[in-house]
Amino acid sequence: MTTAAHALLTVILARLRADAGLAAPPLAGRVFDAPPRDAAFPHLVVDAITSRDRSGLDAPLDEHRLTLRILSRAGGRGEASGLAAAVERALLAPGLSLAGHRLVGLAREGLESRLLKDRTTAEVLLRFVALTEPLATDP
Repeated sequence: MTTAAHALLTVILARLRADAGLAAPPLAGRVFDAPPRDAAFPHLVVDAITSRDRSGLDAPLDEHRLTLRILSRAGGRGEASGLAAAVERALLAPGLSLAGHRLVGLAREGLESRLLKDRTTAEVLLRFVALTEPLATDP
């Protein structure tokens, strides 16, 4: 994982864990980088992060694609969809500040909602794309 991707992951987890709407039930305390075994429902996991160099001639840029996975067993997709909306509001609010990098942009790229094979667990996948650039350092 690049330093920019790590900084982005750190700030996203911190933002989601601190958000008043997500820190309260039903999601309270269940925002994970990797879920513990037998995690309670609902919960949110940062499922995947991929990074690519998108530098141009004048500026070093990294593109990061993140997938957040929300799982619920509240009956249907309602709870998971509501949590997904709260996650999107929290992440797209201004003020995300990355250590050593500047967040050029963050946008939701897509959303998938489905029932898993057990027909009890609802899953919502939120996909975001972010662009970062390193902060200039003095020589």
